[in-house]
Amino acid sequence: MTKRRKIITGILVFILLLIIAGSIYLFTGRKISDASGDVIKGDLGTESLVVYFSRQGEILGDLDAVTSATANSNQGMNDEDVSDTEAAARMIQNLTGADLYQIHTEHYYRKSFMGTAATAWVENTFHMRPKLAALPDNLDDYDTIYIGYPIWWFNAPMAVGTFLESYDLKGKTIIPFATSGGSDMGKTNEKLAPSCPGSKLLHGKVFNSYSSKADLSAWVETLSF
Repeated sequence: MTKRRKIITGILVFILLLIIAGSIYLFTGRKISDASGDVIKGDLGTESLVVYFSRQGEILGDLDAVTSATANSNQGMNDEDVSDTEAAARMIQNLTGADLYQIHTEHYYRKSFMGTAATAWVENTFHMRPKLAALPDNLDDYDTIYIGYPIWWFNAPMAVGTFLESYDLKGKTIIPFATSGGSDMGKTNEKLAPSCPGSKLLHGKVFNSYSSKADLSAWVETLSF
């Protein structure tokens, strides 16, 4: 590579980094100050934990999914004033007696849909790991972890990777579940696998606008360990 070509390449890389940094600045909201690493307790002695990431809860009253930059609302499974992902997580907790924990990023996502979509695209494209506002001290007491999220750009939000990579999950069973307006699980598992090496990662299940509470309950009943 000639010296001139190296200089041009360097300039292009610098410009790209400026674009990434600018996107993060423009589309990142204020810092979250009230997140906790405490889990919501389920049955006494449970060895299961339901973890979920949801844009709603970050932004009250707004939709929580960015599926190919298309909003999602699952009325069949969710009749509460919570996001679809949170509704599914609570149902799994009720069905299994598991503990419950919500992932919070260090900063809010922008309230505008396009702002969140842009941030999600940058994070997904460059495999970024957004910082989290809090984390449980450890997951030693759990052998089964349900991990829930909306489908963002045909993938799990990058905050899910941040969470999984914060722990040694060897020997644990990881069960993904997702909410989407139309996408399936796609290659979500393939992309999550490097974040939980040594674990037993099940294929998981996506719940969309046609899913019902009965569908989720039936899926949970098919899981046996």
